[in-house]
Amino acid sequence: MSLSVNGASAGQVMATFDEQGQLCLDADLLDRAAIAAPSGLHPDAGKVPCSRVTESLSGAQVWLEPGLNLVRLLVPTDWLLAAATRRDAWTSGGMAGVINYDALMVNGSAAGQSSPYRSLGTELGFNAGDWVVRSRQNYTSFAGVTRFETLYTQASKTWERYGAQVQLGQLNMRSSLFAGEPFFGAQILPETALSQASGGVGGGAVVQGLAYSTARVEVRQSGVVIFNTLVPAGPFTLSDLPLLSQRLDLDVSVLEENGERRDFHVPAANLRPVSLRTAPSYALAVGKVRRLNNDERDTPSFFALSRDWRFGQATQFSAGVMGADEYRSIGWGIEQALTRNMTARFQQLGSRTARGTQGHDLQAALNTVLNDRFSIGLTTGRRSGGFRHLAETGLDAATDDRLAWAERHWAISLRRADPRWGALSGALTRYSGAMGRDAARISTAWSRTFDRTTLSLSVQHEHVGQARNTGMSANLSVPLGRNRRISTFARQDDDRGLRTGARYTEQLSDSLGYSVGVDRSASGQNDLNARLNALPRYTSVDIGLSRNGAGARHYDLALRGGLALHEDGMTPSPYPLRDTFGLIKVGDDAGIRIGTPHGPVWTDAGGRAVASSLSAYQASRIEIDTSSLPRNLDVPNGFQEVLAARGAVPRLDFQAGSVRRLMLSIRTDEGVPVSKGLGVYDEHNQYLTSVVDTGLVYLDHAPAVVRLRVLLSEGRACSLELDTGRLPTASGPYDSADVVCQAR
Repeated sequence: MSLSVNGASAGQVMATFDEQGQLCLDADLLDRAAIAAPSGLHPDAGKVPCSRVTESLSGAQVWLEPGLNLVRLLVPTDWLLAAATRRDAWTSGGMAGVINYDALMVNGSAAGQSSPYRSLGTELGFNAGDWVVRSRQNYTSFAGVTRFETLYTQASKTWERYGAQVQLGQLNMRSSLFAGEPFFGAQILPETALSQASGGVGGGAVVQGLAYSTARVEVRQSGVVIFNTLVPAGPFTLSDLPLLSQRLDLDVSVLEENGERRDFHVPAANLRPVSLRTAPSYALAVGKVRRLNNDERDTPSFFALSRDWRFGQATQFSAGVMGADEYRSIGWGIEQALTRNMTARFQQLGSRTARGTQGHDLQAALNTVLNDRFSIGLTTGRRSGGFRHLAETGLDAATDDRLAWAERHWAISLRRADPRWGALSGALTRYSGAMGRDAARISTAWSRTFDRTTLSLSVQHEHVGQARNTGMSANLSVPLGRNRRISTFARQDDDRGLRTGARYTEQLSDSLGYSVGVDRSASGQNDLNARLNALPRYTSVDIGLSRNGAGARHYDLALRGGLALHEDGMTPSPYPLRDTFGLIKVGDDAGIRIGTPHGPVWTDAGGRAVASSLSAYQASRIEIDTSSLPRNLDVPNGFQEVLAARGAVPRLDFQAGSVRRLMLSIRTDEGVPVSKGLGVYDEHNQYLTSVVDTGLVYLDHAPAVVRLRVLLSEGRACSLELDTGRLPTASGPYDSADVVCQAR
């Protein structure tokens, strides 16, 4: 049955009832409704005599609507689980194979010489039982040299009950403390999508109030309704609200059953307790290091373990350890919310190698938001010469990477955004290397939009050792209508001198766009270039052409997309298929346009399409563009919303039926159009519609043979009969015919 909790849909549930028709409480119902299990509930609830919802959940109310196959629950908000602890509210399961491709062909010619380049990247795999299995390969060909390599093969699955994701195969290590490293093995990580689904901007925001009766509570921010729900009489608590911003006040309205309305205000400061923005994390990795790109160093076995602990809302402590053949590392860190707008972070790592080299790495950061428009960030770090990450073991200390053994660095960043004066940002970064290699960079940028026209300026200066370079740029972008824009730029730097240019861009449709441009170098050479982006329904195409003033030519062609393999065949997608995707079915016609989270897709000859990327554990909208439906196809409901688990392959079937839309121009046997508003009945004297305008009758579902009866004035009537199969094919949304209604 369909389930509704406090006015919000909670999906489908297998409901059980007692002999008196009362709803029973069991584990499935609790999970689907996201209700906390009462302390006295029998562990085998649902298998033992019925525990009624109204008796087990204090204050709960139940409405049954058999005609709609619907159960409505109204429960105190205290019984509702926080979003992070809810289970089984999403669609899981499904099976499909995956083929993703990314092909690139580049060819350049200058002075009679050609330099073709070819590349093909593929990703093969499948989804089954919420497991995601993927293997990525890459083929390249350039200057007579070809290379084929497998980049990774891995499998992953999320266990929602524990909020954890397990990964197996060729992986990249992820940790809040230790540097990542490609390896072969296993890894356990928190499922971040679950915490994002539960919190987002509003994570931790709480509103409390009181309802005198069953009431609807409406929460607004900046005049926009961001949340509404039903609550029973008594105190209520609303948590994890989907805030637009944590710096805007809330207006809350309580609308009682008798029509009474009470409003109260919640200051933004109350929404932002002194707390940290990041959720506690953990990571466990075990395996053997992988070396890439002909790296012949040893591949030691290793393990890494790190975890965060939260103390209250304002303090988070991290610690971890890593061990490998001839390598050890240990680290810790602390993050502290000093105020609602200021956080500080400190981290220390130590390492020791078999060669006896040892050292430490210290990192500290301070971030503050002074108001809605101004923020500051400070970072600093110090690394001793003997410290090594696992990825750096075995490297020559005299590497040319100027930052590899940086001993000290610090940085400051500023940002101010103002509707009147625009956005201004600046940053200063400085490195001091162990081998006398110092580097510094300072940059600033400003941008402002004037009625859709955008002006931006930037300046940056950097020096590495004795080398220095200063660059400046200015960009102006002006709209030329709704889908056209022209932009100009000027750039000056010490290496290339002054370079200017202009580009015209036009988006002809949501599946076709192009741009043409010209650049002029400091030497006076003009370079021409053009680019075409197309989405021809079942693949993505990107074509580029260019020619410089010296006569050198260059072109490139890129194709991207994916294929879903399922029990009904193969369905193409113009986008690569991600971990979570859906299979769509709309009738049996090709070319029906469907809006998906990633972009528009079109059905193939079997009426199938692929939603290439669905947000895991968050709602994704799938909507049919009704204007693209064939004229004889009707879809009663062209919208679906799906909440999919990671790795799921939900089936999204839209009910579709054949229809014949018919516009009749009806005259009596005297040649007079029938009057507007007269009733129109079928051959069984059942009312169908009315005359919509003088002489015009519209039928949305016309049968093959139309037999109608029109009630005229003064109790008179006339009848007509039309064989729609003899009508000529029309190009419009409906067929039309002139008919005579014979008086009876």
